Amino acid sequence: MVENTSPLLVKEEGNHELFNISLRPLDVSDIDDFMVWATDEEVTRFCTWEPYKSKEEGLDYIKNVVLPHPWLRAICLDNRPIGAISVTKNSGNDACRGELGYVLASKYWGKGIATRAVKMVTRAIFGEWPQLERIEALVDVQNKGSQRVLEKAGFQREGVLRKYFILKGRTRDMVVFSLLSTDPQEECSHEFSNISFRLLDLSDIDDFMVWAADEEVARFCTWEANMTKEEGLDYIKNMVLPQPWWLRAICLDNQPIGFISLTKNSGKDACRGELGYVLGSKYWGKGIATGAVKMVTQAKFRECPELGRIEALVEVENKGSQRVLEKAGFQREGVLRNYRILKGRLTDLLIFSLVSTDPQV
Repeated sequence: MVENTSPLLVKEEGNHELFNISLRPLDVSDIDDFMVWATDEEVTRFCTWEPYKSKEEGLDYIKNVVLPHPWLRAICLDNRPIGAISVTKNSGNDACRGELGYVLASKYWGKGIATRAVKMVTRAIFGEWPQLERIEALVDVQNKGSQRVLEKAGFQREGVLRKYFILKGRTRDMVVFSLLSTDPQEECSHEFSNISFRLLDLSDIDDFMVWAADEEVARFCTWEANMTKEEGLDYIKNMVLPQPWWLRAICLDNQPIGFISLTKNSGKDACRGELGYVLGSKYWGKGIATGAVKMVTQAKFRECPELGRIEALVEVENKGSQRVLEKAGFQREGVLRNYRILKGRLTDLLIFSLVSTDPQV
């Protein structure tokens, strides 16, 4: 569990499981999930507490430490707690600083979940607490996994504080990391930290029609904006549900606001996949599309080792989508002339690519 000066514990990589990560208050009703990590010796190695022996101890901790905490959230996968994260703000002359702490069940180490949660929290906190200028984190020098988490989340390592903290009867050296409100952060509004991915279904037709019937959205899509609800249902039945490889709704609070797909080629072209996405115009310019593209591409490269290249084709006039791809790390390779018929006319398309060996941003 997380306390004011608790060291951090988590290894970190990236994985598709972070698609359904969200944050919410932790409650006494979550005791069974809480006990999964609170009784794990691997998890508690760098924490201030020893593994809990009973559910009663866990309930007491939630009641007396978690619930009164000024800002503590459960890290959830499909709304089920798998860890917790907190920020504790200082007061007086130190009110410009807050301390970050987090913990994650060992089953979920190495999947990018901790890094994602840290990014979500830091964006949110700087927005909620405008007087906050610095978020810092203290990590045991031996806790290499948590140090990688913070570095990937944009924190800077400032140095080693020698004999700074007594943990389980032994004085520890602690590495101090910081993130300032002025440091560059990924373009993604904190109010959209609860973005997730799931299958799109016929029951989503009303949400689907919001963007499918929007002229701004449909301008560069294969369909016309005058699509009826019946045509929308037909599109989902015949185009979305039979998607040969992978298609998911981009959701805000589990409500679809767009979708993203990756269609993989076969045979000699099995090393390539084509990316496609669409987003309701209400959510343009908020970093959601860029974040979704990053999450999908990173996950698919890890899931499919034979996949060496993901490409995307964009109309020359579609400047917004070009910016999304560039921010997600794609490289512009050139213009394919008269490459596709779109709404009855030959269209030039820009081709972008991301290969598995490119740096992941």
